[in-house]
Amino acid sequence: MTTDTSTSGLFMQRYRGGIAALSSGLGWWFGQLGQMLPARIRAGWQQDSCSLILELQEQQLTIRAGQQHWTLQAPWDKTALPEPLKPIIAKAQNATLCLPEAMILQTRVSVPRNARDYIDNVVRFEMDRLTPFRADQVYFDTGSITDEPGTEQCHTELYLVPKEKLQGILTQLEQLGINPDRIIPQAFLNRQDSNLNLLPESDEASHRSRYQRFQFALVCINLLLIITVISLPLADKETQIETLTDEVSQLRSQAEEVFQIREERQTLFQQQQHYVELTQQKRSTLSLIAELTRLLPDEVWLSKISMQGRSLRIQGEADNASELIALLQNSGKLTDVSFFSPVTQDPRSGKERFMISANQSRRVSDATQ
Repeated sequence: MTTDTSTSGLFMQRYRGGIAALSSGLGWWFGQLGQMLPARIRAGWQQDSCSLILELQEQQLTIRAGQQHWTLQAPWDKTALPEPLKPIIAKAQNATLCLPEAMILQTRVSVPRNARDYIDNVVRFEMDRLTPFRADQVYFDTGSITDEPGTEQCHTELYLVPKEKLQGILTQLEQLGINPDRIIPQAFLNRQDSNLNLLPESDEASHRSRYQRFQFALVCINLLLIITVISLPLADKETQIETLTDEVSQLRSQAEEVFQIREERQTLFQQQQHYVELTQQKRSTLSLIAELTRLLPDEVWLSKISMQGRSLRIQGEADNASELIALLQNSGKLTDVSFFSPVTQDPRSGKERFMISANQSRRVSDATQ
């Protein structure tokens, strides 16, 4: 029997949401600082920032920047770029590549409602069953998720494009000095309610031009000047405060020694409690793994085991997944054993893929503690 633990997709989605919120907050903060700049400089700053929209139609590439647009015929060559377009590409902050519908494959995906928080991982794992490709052969993303009334299922649209189709286009765009940070179907160009992006996060370009670096430096200089102006009147007061601080520090040191001893005691107590909890958790986990090893047949292959409290989920492949329910239910250490998602057939190995959820018996859990 083989086991392999993996991180949940829920953590990654929350991580991406936190990064997006942080970026939005920083953007607002720098925007407020920019309002302090003189009107002439602020106007130049706004003119220097732009976004590119790249629309691909057969052998033509249309580049849009605001109200202006240019159309290039294949093959795209940097030497053939119009002169007005070159500085716009150089100072562009981001670029969105719109692909025609003929290049995009679309299919509808249904998953259990409990799996909606990590639907990307489910789609990646089931890619070879849902499409003719493996997950490493395509760029993909999923649309908005909708629940099906009266059932425990939810639906989403899967959009994907083969990497070998797109790689040549990205190479030509890189030669033009353009690195798209978002790739979407043509139909999503004017949709403001969608975060669809076929380009994986690890491949997203971080395109920072010299104009943007100048803007950031200018904001930092203004911030430094503001801090300096505020700090100068406080210099005299700081000298007086230092004199009083020296007199108070002697009395404070005695109080700090008392607080330090109290904190050390509290820290030792927390470490002791943490050690006891880890010991109990390890004992319970080892006992459960030993029980699964004893119960499951040798031909069963587990790809993931996850525990949270008394809840257990196991995922893997077996010749006959249905018989596993009875084996686990009759162990006496697990209750509420059921399939977490429908059993599917692996086209490569011929085995049945399963996801089983169960709860550790309260009597057994209390005994391990």
